[in-house]
Amino acid sequence: MEREVEGESSRVAMPPPNTGKLITILTIDGGGIRGIIPGVILAYLESQLQELDGEDARIADYFDLIAGTSTGGLVTAMLAAPNKDKRPLYAAKDITPFYIEHSPKIFPQISGLFAGAINLAKMINGPKYDGKYLHELIKRLLGGTRLHDTLTAVVIPTFDIKTLQPVIFSSYEANSKPELNAELADICISTSAAPTFLPAYCFNTKDAQNEDREFNLIDGGVAANNPTLVAIGEVTKQTLMKHEDLFPIKPMDYGRFLVISLGTGNAKNEGKYNAKMASKWGLLSWLTHDNSTPIVEAFNQASADMVDYHNFVVFKALHSDDKYLRIQDDTLTGNLASVDISTKENLQGLIKVGEELLDKPTSKINLDKGVYEAVENGGTNKEALRRNFRTRENSGRLTPATAVGVAMPPPNKGKLITILSIDGGGIRGIIPGVILAYLESQLQELDGEDARIADYFDLIAGTSTGGLVTAMLAAPNKAKRPLYAAKDITPFYLEHSPKIFHQIGGPFGGAINLTKMLNRPKYDGKYLHTLIKGLLGGTRLHDTLTAVVIPTFDIKELQPVIFSSYETKSKPVLDAELADICISTSAAPTFLPAHNFKTKDAQNNENEFNLIDGGVAANNPTLIAIGEVTKQVLMKHEDLFPIKPLDYGRFLVISLGTGNAKNEGKYNAKMASKWGLLSWLTHDNSTPIIEAFNQASADMVDFHNFVVFKALQSDDQYLRIQDDTLTGNLASVDIATKENLQGLVKVGEKLLDKPTSKINLDKGVYEAVENGGTNKEALRRFAKILSDERKFRQSNAGQ
Repeated sequence: MEREVEGESSRVAMPPPNTGKLITILTIDGGGIRGIIPGVILAYLESQLQELDGEDARIADYFDLIAGTSTGGLVTAMLAAPNKDKRPLYAAKDITPFYIEHSPKIFPQISGLFAGAINLAKMINGPKYDGKYLHELIKRLLGGTRLHDTLTAVVIPTFDIKTLQPVIFSSYEANSKPELNAELADICISTSAAPTFLPAYCFNTKDAQNEDREFNLIDGGVAANNPTLVAIGEVTKQTLMKHEDLFPIKPMDYGRFLVISLGTGNAKNEGKYNAKMASKWGLLSWLTHDNSTPIVEAFNQASADMVDYHNFVVFKALHSDDKYLRIQDDTLTGNLASVDISTKENLQGLIKVGEELLDKPTSKINLDKGVYEAVENGGTNKEALRRNFRTRENSGRLTPATAVGVAMPPPNKGKLITILSIDGGGIRGIIPGVILAYLESQLQELDGEDARIADYFDLIAGTSTGGLVTAMLAAPNKAKRPLYAAKDITPFYLEHSPKIFHQIGGPFGGAINLTKMLNRPKYDGKYLHTLIKGLLGGTRLHDTLTAVVIPTFDIKELQPVIFSSYETKSKPVLDAELADICISTSAAPTFLPAHNFKTKDAQNNENEFNLIDGGVAANNPTLIAIGEVTKQVLMKHEDLFPIKPLDYGRFLVISLGTGNAKNEGKYNAKMASKWGLLSWLTHDNSTPIIEAFNQASADMVDFHNFVVFKALQSDDQYLRIQDDTLTGNLASVDIATKENLQGLVKVGEKLLDKPTSKINLDKGVYEAVENGGTNKEALRRFAKILSDERKFRQSNAGQ
């Protein structure tokens, strides 16, 4: 990354953030040809900067970091890569003409009567486009320019299909991690390699020991289609590492961020899917239905909405809404919503969308409805761009030209906010079941045999199978005590899993299962539904003995629905029966049918939910749990006031995984580059597209939690227990044979005796913490902290 450039004042690189008041970030979403929309917005922003600072002003002169995913990654490179004069390769006004010229050649359209059938046949058997023109174009455009050559810092996410982990290319790290200092052309081709549309991409670099490092990459949108949270996390990480451009700025000083986040447009939500429809879908329908790809739409929309959720909470908590500008259009219809229909008419239509978006009111996401709504007195997007980003002096920098048994008292009576989080994973819920039984036994040693998990945690969050465990721990029995002790969770799974996931044996079992999954869900869910309704009865969300958060995803609204017991009073529509919530969060696409139910709002109007597995939004719900508490602190919830927003130092978090398959590199770019729809959804008894999205989601949560707790020097208050070495049937979510279930019990027992571990963000694997002891020892330590906190609150509550 270059900072010093000779020339006139508008051609001099902006001094680093530690010389000013702000850290300026620009982010650009993925979206194929819809990159035209941010292209129009950026052209307007650059024109305003040129009015203030002269015609040589360029976007890269004003931002400390530009982050882009997929098509946004290409725009990022165009804005930040240097030409021969060490100035940006492209002015912003040239981005849209670039798309108009090249999109029809990147995405050649087949016309005629049988075009739809031909396209479908191509997508089933291989990528819809071969990518040759795109690859040649990008290599010609960027040449041998490497990541460290950019004129300002850039961050471009990708996803490695072989290691099943996100790879974040950050120019901040190009020097310390030479293997990341790839050619920008390779990075841009990789981040654009959208499954089913373009082939996966493989290339090699050299690490610090001059050893080859191979990358097998696909679209960065699998990890973060909106890269804003990744960008903020990367700056925070570099602040923690005392990067020379950022020191002595403090980690977590979010009040310094000024962020412009540009979307590429979303389809207008017209409720084209619903639970009744999706409950009958098999593999094929989830990947192609009415010229759409529901499974990809769901994961992408969930990822984008979760970024909106976290950014909204953070900037609201800091009273710095005016430093975060999100420009997005969620009303696209027809071909305008496609990523690849590059007809002249459609491309011109996207230009008009961008132009009209500039004149629309500034908007913010309504987290309940999943739509963007106008900000009162916020002016238009044009006005916001002029107001929020006038000159480099706005950042305060001188340019070189100018120099037990009883409910625990609430958190506001204590020192900590205690959170338990449980991942999704089908039958692998046995693993956290074993861990929780041990934790509860330690609490009972300290406080008596009546001690239960729910007595010690302010919030329990669970996704999918973790949502069911959450309900078992927090729902009340007739005596107003938890329905299940933790020691009873594993026996519950051993008894019922074989009936929920009935196995077909014999020599033709595999073929029969595949045929079923192609045309409908693998399991009908009847036993599971009957079991959960019998277990939880009419218990509603507000009845839980401690606060719970359970994520789901609405396939009709295409947005996450977070069921939070904190919100049942203010939003009666969320006060559903726990049984309906648990059935919904467990409705994994291709395995179990979508679930439909209704509730009443405050005006007694019916509200319909069409829900699928919460893992689509957040298979590891830890970040949602922290965000929900932060939101309630901001709203001055009676149990949390006067705790301050973003007081993360108070959080004590135990996050339990359900195990991951050992990474054996079973996929690679050469293999995936030939996959069509069918192979992405079923390959060698696996579902690569779902594995990729789930693993990316989990890894991004690990990334953000690691950065936050490290930045606060409170690593000892965050315990993640996970096993990423599962092999064979142990890694499945549904093979409920007696042998496999007992094997999972052993996995949980062995995990207790393993060293505590933390994710290595570079390798995507868990590594032992030096002098961290075993998970058993860590749980004993946490049990003592939890017991002491409970007693402290009880003494405070009595005063």
